[in-house]
Amino acid sequence: MYLWIDPGVRKLWYALIDEDLQIIDAGILLQKQESPTREDQFERVNQIFSFFETLLEKHPIKSAAVEKLFFTSYNQSNAEFVYGIRGALMMLLLRKWIKTYEYTPIELKKFITGNGKADKMLVQRTIMRFFKLQDLPKYNDAADALGFAYLAKLQK
Repeated sequence: MYLWIDPGVRKLWYALIDEDLQIIDAGILLQKQESPTREDQFERVNQIFSFFETLLEKHPIKSAAVEKLFFTSYNQSNAEFVYGIRGALMMLLLRKWIKTYEYTPIELKKFITGNGKADKMLVQRTIMRFFKLQDLPKYNDAADALGFAYLAKLQK
Protein backbone atom coordinates (compact mmCIF):
# COMPACT_ATOMS: atom_id res chain seq x y z
CA MET A 1 0.00 0.00 0.00
CA TYR A 2 1.03 3.57 -0.63
CA LEU A 3 0.42 6.59 1.53
CA TRP A 4 0.41 10.32 0.87
CA ILE A 5 0.32 13.07 3.48
CA ASP A 6 -0.07 16.84 3.07
CA PRO A 7 0.57 18.40 6.47
CA GLY A 8 -1.35 21.60 7.15
CA VAL A 9 -2.56 23.85 9.94
CA ARG A 10 -6.27 23.81 9.11
CA LYS A 11 -6.41 20.70 6.94
CA LEU A 12 -4.16 17.67 6.78
CA TRP A 13 -4.92 15.53 3.73
CA TYR A 14 -4.00 11.89 3.33
CA ALA A 15 -4.68 9.03 0.94
CA LEU A 16 -3.89 5.33 1.10
CA ILE A 17 -4.07 3.19 -2.05
CA ASP A 18 -3.20 -0.38 -2.95
CA GLU A 19 -1.34 -1.96 -5.88
CA ASP A 20 -4.47 -1.92 -8.03
CA LEU A 21 -5.13 1.80 -7.41
CA GLN A 22 -8.01 1.00 -5.12
CA ILE A 23 -8.57 3.71 -2.52
CA ILE A 24 -8.23 2.06 0.88
CA ASP A 25 -8.58 5.18 3.01
CA ALA A 26 -8.50 8.91 2.36
CA GLY A 27 -9.59 11.98 4.18
CA ILE A 28 -8.94 15.21 5.98
CA LEU A 29 -7.78 15.72 9.52
CA LEU A 30 -7.87 19.13 11.25
CA GLN A 31 -10.98 20.45 9.57
CA LYS A 32 -11.27 23.38 11.97
CA GLN A 33 -11.15 26.65 10.08
CA GLU A 34 -9.47 28.67 12.80
CA SER A 35 -5.77 28.42 13.50
CA PRO A 36 -4.96 26.47 16.64
CA THR A 37 -3.85 28.33 19.72
CA ARG A 38 -0.35 27.72 20.99
CA GLU A 39 -1.85 25.46 23.68
CA ASP A 40 -3.74 23.41 21.07
CA GLN A 41 -0.76 22.84 18.79
CA PHE A 42 1.01 20.17 20.78
CA GLU A 43 -2.24 18.28 21.38
CA ARG A 44 -2.97 18.34 17.64
CA VAL A 45 0.49 17.01 16.81
CA ASN A 46 -0.11 14.19 19.30
CA GLN A 47 -3.53 13.39 17.78
CA ILE A 48 -2.08 13.35 14.26
CA PHE A 49 0.82 11.14 15.33
CA SER A 50 -1.58 8.70 17.03
CA PHE A 51 -3.90 8.60 13.99
CA PHE A 52 -1.06 7.71 11.61
CA GLU A 53 0.54 5.31 14.08
CA THR A 54 -2.74 3.36 14.12
CA LEU A 55 -3.08 3.56 10.32
CA LEU A 56 0.47 2.22 9.84
CA GLU A 57 -0.19 -0.64 12.26
CA LYS A 58 -3.32 -1.65 10.31
CA HIS A 59 -1.82 -1.47 6.81
CA PRO A 60 1.49 -2.68 5.36
CA ILE A 61 2.76 0.53 3.75
CA LYS A 62 5.44 0.03 1.06
CA SER A 63 6.23 3.70 0.51
CA ALA A 64 4.92 7.13 1.34
CA ALA A 65 5.01 10.57 -0.20
CA VAL A 66 4.90 13.77 1.82
CA GLU A 67 4.29 17.11 0.18
CA LYS A 68 7.25 19.48 0.37
CA LEU A 69 6.41 22.61 2.22
CA PHE A 70 6.52 26.13 0.87
CA PHE A 71 5.71 29.22 2.88
CA THR A 72 5.33 32.80 1.76
CA SER A 73 5.65 35.80 4.03
CA TYR A 74 1.84 35.73 4.23
CA ASN A 75 1.72 32.41 6.08
CA GLN A 76 5.02 32.33 7.99
CA SER A 77 3.15 32.13 11.31
CA ASN A 78 1.89 28.67 10.31
CA ALA A 79 5.33 27.36 9.41
CA GLU A 80 6.45 26.34 12.89
CA PHE A 81 3.33 24.27 13.53
CA VAL A 82 3.33 22.61 10.12
CA TYR A 83 7.03 21.76 10.38
CA GLY A 84 6.28 20.21 13.78
CA ILE A 85 3.58 18.01 12.26
CA ARG A 86 5.82 17.10 9.35
CA GLY A 87 8.74 16.26 11.65
CA ALA A 88 6.59 13.99 13.82
CA LEU A 89 5.23 12.18 10.76
CA MET A 90 8.64 11.79 9.11
CA MET A 91 9.98 10.33 12.36
CA LEU A 92 7.08 7.86 12.50
CA LEU A 93 7.62 6.77 8.89
CA LEU A 94 11.35 6.35 9.50
CA ARG A 95 10.72 4.29 12.64
CA LYS A 96 8.48 1.98 10.60
CA TRP A 97 11.17 1.68 7.89
CA ILE A 98 8.85 3.11 5.25
CA LYS A 99 10.64 4.62 2.27
CA THR A 100 9.43 8.20 2.03
CA TYR A 101 9.57 10.59 -0.91
CA GLU A 102 8.96 14.31 -1.06
CA TYR A 103 7.28 16.17 -3.91
CA THR A 104 6.15 19.71 -4.59
CA PRO A 105 2.75 20.45 -6.11
CA ILE A 106 4.55 21.51 -9.31
CA GLU A 107 6.29 18.12 -9.51
CA LEU A 108 2.92 16.38 -9.07
CA LYS A 109 1.29 18.45 -11.82
CA LYS A 110 4.19 17.81 -14.17
CA PHE A 111 4.12 14.07 -13.58
CA ILE A 112 0.34 13.71 -13.74
CA THR A 113 -0.35 16.03 -16.69
CA GLY A 114 3.03 16.69 -18.29
CA ASN A 115 2.78 20.36 -17.33
CA GLY A 116 4.00 21.74 -13.99
CA LYS A 117 1.64 24.70 -14.36
CA ALA A 118 -1.49 22.70 -15.16
CA ASP A 119 -4.70 23.96 -13.61
CA LYS A 120 -6.44 22.08 -10.82
CA MET A 121 -9.28 20.89 -13.06
CA LEU A 122 -6.88 19.11 -15.43
CA VAL A 123 -5.15 17.45 -12.47
CA GLN A 124 -8.52 16.35 -11.07
CA ARG A 125 -9.72 14.89 -14.37
CA THR A 126 -6.44 13.04 -14.90
CA ILE A 127 -6.60 11.58 -11.40
CA MET A 128 -10.20 10.53 -12.05
CA ARG A 129 -9.00 8.51 -15.06
CA PHE A 130 -6.16 6.87 -13.08
CA PHE A 131 -8.49 5.80 -10.30
CA LYS A 132 -11.57 5.20 -12.48
CA LEU A 133 -13.64 7.65 -10.43
CA GLN A 134 -17.10 8.62 -11.65
CA ASP A 135 -17.30 11.97 -9.88
CA LEU A 136 -14.86 14.81 -9.35
CA PRO A 137 -13.38 14.79 -5.86
CA LYS A 138 -15.16 17.35 -3.68
CA TYR A 139 -11.89 19.17 -2.94
CA ASN A 140 -8.93 19.89 -5.23
CA ASP A 141 -6.64 18.64 -2.51
CA ALA A 142 -8.38 15.25 -2.53
CA ALA A 143 -7.26 14.74 -6.13
CA ASP A 144 -3.76 15.86 -5.15
CA ALA A 145 -3.77 13.31 -2.32
CA LEU A 146 -4.52 10.48 -4.71
CA GLY A 147 -1.93 11.77 -7.19
CA PHE A 148 0.81 11.86 -4.57
CA ALA A 149 -0.11 8.36 -3.35
CA TYR A 150 0.16 7.23 -6.97
CA LEU A 151 3.65 8.78 -7.15
CA ALA A 152 4.62 6.89 -3.97
CA LYS A 153 3.41 3.68 -5.64
CA LEU A 154 5.57 4.29 -8.71
CA GLN A 155 8.66 4.85 -6.55
CA LYS A 156 8.53 1.43 -4.91
